[in-house]
Amino acid sequence: MDRFDRNERFFGVDGQRLLRESVVAVVGCGGLGTHVIQQLAYLGIRKLIVIDDENLSLTNKNRYVLAYDSDPVTGFSKVDMIKRSVAMIDPTIEVVIVHASVRSKKAFDAMREARTIFGCLDNDGARLILNEYALAYGKELFDLATDTHKDENNFYFGGRLAYVAPDEPNCLVCMDMIDLKAAQEDLASEKSRQDRDSIYGVDRSELNEIGPSVVSLNGVIASLAVQEYMVQITGIRKAARQLQYRGNMGIVAVSRPQECPDCYFCKVVKDSLNDANLERYL
Repeated sequence: MDRFDRNERFFGVDGQRLLRESVVAVVGCGGLGTHVIQQLAYLGIRKLIVIDDENLSLTNKNRYVLAYDSDPVTGFSKVDMIKRSVAMIDPTIEVVIVHASVRSKKAFDAMREARTIFGCLDNDGARLILNEYALAYGKELFDLATDTHKDENNFYFGGRLAYVAPDEPNCLVCMDMIDLKAAQEDLASEKSRQDRDSIYGVDRSELNEIGPSVVSLNGVIASLAVQEYMVQITGIRKAARQLQYRGNMGIVAVSRPQECPDCYFCKVVKDSLNDANLERYL
């Protein structure tokens, strides 16, 4: 028996071979991304491309499963943390690190080699870029998100997975997974943001947009995503298009999106390759 014997009992020798030949990109190495990367490493993929421009901070250590208490919180990049930890899980996995934003040529070039992209992001601007990239270049995209909010009587928590397939209709926009207005604000230039804030009297230094985030909630969403990737690539079944975890109810809801024949991104951007002009986001 080898280290993947128990994997092969689940999805077969051919399934493990397909995983061993796979190249996956993970964009965002935070609470969701570290869970995804850890599980991909244990599954035994061949090559992992990790993209993130941030460094580890103290408040990350409550949920980053590949971070240790002894890791420095000054000048230690998340991608270096990933490379170190994946090597400890399986040193045969090739890890390509991109310490840069998804809005960089380095990130765009690195993702070209991947068949599959996991988007573990927290803003709709970056999510829109990945959506267009996957459509233009025929990549499969697993987009993950968690959510918590309160009203006067209840505390809602959960998250969702959306899968964009190269050979099926629907993208994140027509699945209503992206707020285009919010995405436009995320992608605006710094000058545009300053002008808008001045018009509306917003002092960003007084805003607190940091919400709750816990390791178990991230783990649920990441596990759902990796499970769908696993069954897809090994041929057990096709990946679910949309899964929603409603934590306060203790259920996972499954839905299949309606076709949207008028979606600009599905009609124009899909399979357009370089004609998509994604460099406008750089």
